Amino acid sequence: MVDTPLIVAIVSALALGFALVLKDYIASLIAGIVFRFVGHIKRGRRVKILTVPTIKGDVLNVGLIRTSLMEVGDGERLPSVQTGRIVKVPNFMLLNNPVLIYGDTIIDEVIAYTSRPYSDLTSVISHMKDAIASQGHKVIEVGLYQKEDQLVVHGIFESNPKDPTDVRSNILREFLDKQGKGTRVSGER
Repeated sequence: MVDTPLIVAIVSALALGFALVLKDYIASLIAGIVFRFVGHIKRGRRVKILTVPTIKGDVLNVGLIRTSLMEVGDGERLPSVQTGRIVKVPNFMLLNNPVLIYGDTIIDEVIAYTSRPYSDLTSVISHMKDAIASQGHKVIEVGLYQKEDQLVVHGIFESNPKDPTDVRSNILREFLDKQGKGTRVSGER
């Protein structure tokens, strides 16, 4: 005759073992279902998972167990470009870690330093606005301030997270062409 408490203990141990082995898969499955209903993480959206190391990419597919990302170089100071590598992330990582979900636009800035003699200040602001707009971006604000013996031209604009990394360089080049000589440029924030 078989001892019932022994069978219950064996079945319980096996069930616990399976649960431990499959816990990540079960968590990923539940997260995948949640993502489909909530819709924050979806195809085409850029995400940054704040883990060590940081994972950043454009969502290619949200599966039931894993989400496929086209890896994007992590450079917050410059809009990032795709590396060409695909990263498959278990869905539970997207649910259990802080995740930055990028919108359709981001706010970026461009900075130029103008040496003396200063041009007409209205034209300096106008040149920066024109340079930003000519690159296809929405101007939010252009301001001026003094730093030591230089005038700092600070342009804030709306950009697409998927714009190429040289957006600021193109804006600065355009600004310098309009402004003329005597301008030193920096992309520092």
